[in-house]
This record gives sequence, C-alpha cells and structure tokens, in this order.
Amino acid sequence: MAIAVGHFHDLKPPAVRDRHYSLHSVALLDSLLLDRDHREHGDAAAAAGGGHTGLSPRRRSQSSPCFTTVAPAGSEHADQSENKMPRVEIVVGRHARGVRELIAEAAVAIASGTRLVPAQSGLGGALLLNGSRAGEHVAVIKPLDDTAAAGSSPANGGGYASKTVLREVAAFLLDHDGFASVEPTALIKISSPAMATTVASIQRFVAHEYDAGELGPSRFSVASVHRVGIIDVRLLNIDRHAGNILVKNPPSSQRADSSPSAPPRLDLVPIDHGLCLPEQLEDPYFEWLHWPQSSLPFSDDELAYVASLDPFKDAETLRAELPSLKEPAIRILTVCTIFLKRAAAAGLCLADIGDMMTREFTAQQDVLSTLEALCKQARDSILLLPRLPSFRHPSTDGDGVDEGTAVSGGRKHVSFGDLSFAEWVSFLERFEQLLPAALEAKKRAGLRTSSSF
Repeated sequence: MAIAVGHFHDLKPPAVRDRHYSLHSVALLDSLLLDRDHREHGDAAAAAGGGHTGLSPRRRSQSSPCFTTVAPAGSEHADQSENKMPRVEIVVGRHARGVRELIAEAAVAIASGTRLVPAQSGLGGALLLNGSRAGEHVAVIKPLDDTAAAGSSPANGGGYASKTVLREVAAFLLDHDGFASVEPTALIKISSPAMATTVASIQRFVAHEYDAGELGPSRFSVASVHRVGIIDVRLLNIDRHAGNILVKNPPSSQRADSSPSAPPRLDLVPIDHGLCLPEQLEDPYFEWLHWPQSSLPFSDDELAYVASLDPFKDAETLRAELPSLKEPAIRILTVCTIFLKRAAAAGLCLADIGDMMTREFTAQQDVLSTLEALCKQARDSILLLPRLPSFRHPSTDGDGVDEGTAVSGGRKHVSFGDLSFAEWVSFLERFEQLLPAALEAKKRAGLRTSSSF
C-alpha cells in the first residue's frame, strides 16, 4: 500500500469560570460561520457529508495537499481503487513544521482501518487515532460540529465548535520554532466512502506517563515552565490547569545518568488551547503562577526569544491563516505580546508578569488586574478625544464587535473590538506610555517583599 501526496484541484470547500478551573477544559461551542458561498452550496455539501472548516473559502487554497491511498501503478482498477480509499486534506497548516509528516502517518493509519477511539481524559469529544502497533497512538483529533448549541460542551462522540478548534491551530502557528513544545497541529478534512466527510483539528499525540497534576512541580525543568508560561501570557490562556500540561518521559540516556537522590528534570508539553485568545481581557488561570520556577529570572535565550517576537507580524499571520478568527481576539494577542516584551525587558520574572495579569479578590469581589487597569486607562484617555474616523480592519464575518467595556456575570471586561483602526493605534501608543511606571512599581514591590524575609 502506498501513500501519495498530491494536489486535488477539483476539491470544493466543505459545507459548511469563574476564575479557577479545577476540571478539564470545556470547549465553548460556536454558531455556524457561513458566508455567501457556503449558503449557496450548503445543501449540496450537506448531502455529500461536508463539514464546516471555520474558514472563508476565499482564503482557502483549492489545491491543498492531500494524502490518499492508491492502487499499485498500472493496475486496471487504479482509478476505482483511488476513489474508494480514504483521503486526508490539509486545510490549514500545510507549510508548518512537522505537519506533513503527521498527516502522512495519520493517512496510513486511517487507510489501514484503525479505529478512532474516544480519549479517556477531558470532557470534550476528542478522539485518539491509533497506530499500527498495539498501544501506539498517532494523533488526537477534535472534529468540528457546528450543529451544536453555542455555549454547550461536546457530548460523547460529538464535536467542537470552530471557535475552539481554530484556537488549537492558532497556538501551534504562534509557537515559533517549537519554543513551547506545542505539538504539530493542523485543520484537516477526512474523506472516506465508509464515513461522512469530517473536518477536524489534528495534533500529534504526546507520549507521556503523567500530567502536571500527578507530580509535584519540583521535578519540572525551569526552562519548560518558563516556555509554557511565555506562550500562555502571549495567548492570554484562561484555562492553563495542571491537566493540560503533560509531562514528557525523559530520554533513556538521561534516566541512566540520574540517581534516586537526583532524578532527571522533566520537560512539559502544553495541550488544549481552545480557551486561549479570548475576545476581551479575561482573568486567566495559570497553574504555573506559584511554582518556584516562575520566580526565577528568565535565561538569556528566553529573553532573546521574547525580544524577537513581533506582535504585528503574528497578527497578520492569524488574519491570513485563520480569517474566521475575530479581530478582537487578534488584538488581545497584540496587547499581551507587547506587555510580555516590555515586562521581560524591564527585568520582571514570569511570576510577576502572570500576577499583573491576574485579578485579586477583595471582600468577596474581584477587581481588575493591573493589565486590565492599564488597558482601561489607556482606552479611556484616547476616547476622551474627539471620535476619530471609523476605519476598521476587514472582518471576515462582517458582524459587529464587542463594546469597549462589556459586562459578563456582573463583571466588567475590557475589549478593543469597537476601536477604529486609528483609535487602536492611539490606544497602543498610550498603553506603551503607561507601561514603564507600572512595571517599575511591580519591581519595587517585589524588592520590598523579598527584603522582608
């Protein structure tokens, strides 16, 4: 059996916490994101078993790489055989590191008739794609299901909304050079005569024995904690609990060189990014916030990586690759990346940065975090000026955007969706003007605390 990689030009776009989480992630389901082309072809695509990708067909390549099983060359039944074999199309992420290799392995597994089995952990509808060897897993697949009601979680065998799955792919696209060890992730379409066409995210399975909740943090490497924290800060991850930080098995050579009194330091792999990049500033949950590694200074390599981040280039990457991701979420990435860069350059450690992003509870009420207060101050100051012309970034869905200060569950949330482009630029300028004093105050507070011990 062979695997062929080709370009199929006849392919049609598929039709389309409160604060602390103690349980596994619950995916937030989305409503259908259909544009005119989807509406015109929706009935035909539904009859063909198509699923919504969460992408605008105008931005999709009609020649996405596909992996399909084919009959041996020269076989008189080659054409019929090819039409009957499963086919996996990469919809988003085909040029990213490790994705083509992952899809090739997945195509082999699917063609061999391997079963998709429900993942044992988590509350969603994630499926495990088994490999050819017993006990071997190739990937985790999260199918899309835009028929589910918004705000509910996937039932057994159900799927995830595009809002959740797109953020899984976004986290991988933003993990430049695999800095935080986010495993290769892509959006795919699986076509097979034996099953309805399925659109899903696929992520390489991580071999592990524990998650971070099953071990104390003392064994985790400092670098791994810092790197997971850095991507969480950039993406404003509101659901980084211990269950979605996996602990990798150390290399056999490292285990051989260790001793019972000095076991090897363990590396971490972050998973489940469906609740990152919210559309307004939220109170994040960072499991690593009070781990001792977070209070240690960043290394030179970590500082160099943070300094190299370009929030505006990253924003353009998301607009190009995931056009259905709304502009308010992309602006959250920009604000949080700027905040991280300035804070790290000012000498703050990861714990200080995470603390400035996290709300405090006072008299059974939570008040705005330092980051939220800074953003609100910057936003209010520019809106005191005469209202600027309303030019906005193009939006793929064309709907309205959030108000600047939204109220949810009795709490106020700062958002940037209603700012025109000119106001957004003015906001960022004012935000950067306010940052140095706030960062210096945090440093002085940290020095006072350390000197009191």
